[in-house]
Amino acid sequence: GYDYSGKNFEGTGEYFTKGSLKRANFNDANLTGITLFGADLSNATFVNANLSNANLGQANLTGADFTNAILSGAIVSSAQLDEVKLTNSDWSDVIVRKDVLTGLCKVADGENPVTGNITALSLMC
Repeated sequence: GYDYSGKNFEGTGEYFTKGSLKRANFNDANLTGITLFGADLSNATFVNANLSNANLGQANLTGADFTNAILSGAIVSSAQLDEVKLTNSDWSDVIVRKDVLTGLCKVADGENPVTGNITALSLMC
């Protein structure tokens, strides 16, 4: 996959709408406000990434790793969130469909090292 680790996309206007980014590495990247609408991000890694206010609507995030990631205010409407890793991630102010939330709450654990928010509480589990 593509390697975007450590990159800063905040304020760049970059977008990957409907792009194929399977297994892409976004570890330690600043993706604040980025548009990844409809992108295939299956098995992508977002370890320590900042996805605050990112648009992940309709994205395929199956198997994605959000360990230590911050997703505050991100849009995940109609995104596929099966088998994601959520350890220590912050989902504050993210609206998640109830049926999807049930699955996420089963694997939500830990506390975000940057924000101090507890993963399960940030998801309103």
